[in-house]
Amino acid sequence: MSSAILFDNLNKIVCQYKHKYDVLFYVVNGNQDSKITFFCQQCLSKQTLPQNAESLEKAKEKIKYHKNTTLELANLLIQRQIQKIQELNAKIDEFKSQILQQIDQSQDNLKLWRQQLETFYEEEKSYDIELELKSLNLNNEEYHLNQQIRLEEKILASNHSFYQKLSQKLSMFFELNQFQDAYQILNLSINSNELNRLKKELEEQELVQTQLMKAYPNQWFLRGNFENIQDVTKNHLYHWRNYHQNTEQIELFYNHMNKNENYLSLLFPNFYNSKQTNKSSRLSPGERNKIIKDEKAIKQLIENFEMYLCYVGVQLFEEKIIVQNQVQFKKFQNQNNVSGLQRVISSLSVLGQRENALLLVKLMKDCNFYYKKKFIYYDLLKEEGNQDEDAFSFDEVKKYFVEEDLSGQEWVSFKLFINESLNV
Repeated sequence: MSSAILFDNLNKIVCQYKHKYDVLFYVVNGNQDSKITFFCQQCLSKQTLPQNAESLEKAKEKIKYHKNTTLELANLLIQRQIQKIQELNAKIDEFKSQILQQIDQSQDNLKLWRQQLETFYEEEKSYDIELELKSLNLNNEEYHLNQQIRLEEKILASNHSFYQKLSQKLSMFFELNQFQDAYQILNLSINSNELNRLKKELEEQELVQTQLMKAYPNQWFLRGNFENIQDVTKNHLYHWRNYHQNTEQIELFYNHMNKNENYLSLLFPNFYNSKQTNKSSRLSPGERNKIIKDEKAIKQLIENFEMYLCYVGVQLFEEKIIVQNQVQFKKFQNQNNVSGLQRVISSLSVLGQRENALLLVKLMKDCNFYYKKKFIYYDLLKEEGNQDEDAFSFDEVKKYFVEEDLSGQEWVSFKLFINESLNV
């Protein structure tokens, strides 16, 4: 069962002025039964945002958290009960098989019993001449009495043998102890303690999750946990693919991204401490190993990369980068964006996305944007097959990919660019 919460119905929500922009904020007027007022970005150009306004994205995160927690519990309860049903079904199938087997064997025994009795009769048709001659000295009554006793003992011995076989099998049909395991499984379905036990399991899982979040914060973020990022940037992460060129939406996107460079530290983790925000954590080699093997995290990293390209005014097309908005691309080419671009390239390079990093380097080389001063050090290395005379080796440029205090570590090598785990 999937525990994903979908917000498709939010597409139907419109702001108070019915603008065609995504709703960003809301205000609950009065009590819970009162009307909710929604605001988009254009609303804010007409009026001031009320002090009690709340971020819709933040509310969605809370709703998602609460609903996912509830769904996890429901899923555990249902899956646990389905498991019990399967166990019960297996037990009943086992009983069914055993009972059918006993019935078949009982019927076989009945056939054998009858055959044996019929065989006795056939055997009685023949006689032992010597034994019969010896019996001639008996009178009729004595003879018949002896024969009767003999026949009764013979038949009774046969009957007793089959009686034991059949009574044992018949008793199994009515032996309730055979069904005790099934009763125990069935009783669990109405055990109220099961819910409390599963709640405890969830609490333990949340504790483990919290510990993982602290140990691997960048992986946690790249798996879609955007608590540390600004609401505006978070909104862009969700909706940037719906923005179209030459619209107010795309212009707002350009402006917001240009003024909030600290988001790059979260979207693109690398082996540097961020100078933009204390909410970012420097990548560790162990976390790097986990991220490159995490499909969900890598998918988000690529999504971040493509959104960044949109901000630059370019886009990824058939394994190359092409200019999408010439005006925005020209605006991007200023010194303020150099450090951010360096972070993006270094992050992609060490997280298994070296090819995408090199596409950005080529773009800077083609437009001659700080290539000779900065981005040449991120270009294809000798170890990657660059045979140019001015090509660098990894040792010559490693300071552009790891902070100085890490450069002497054994794991700092060209292997950072290979999509394989480091030996740490």
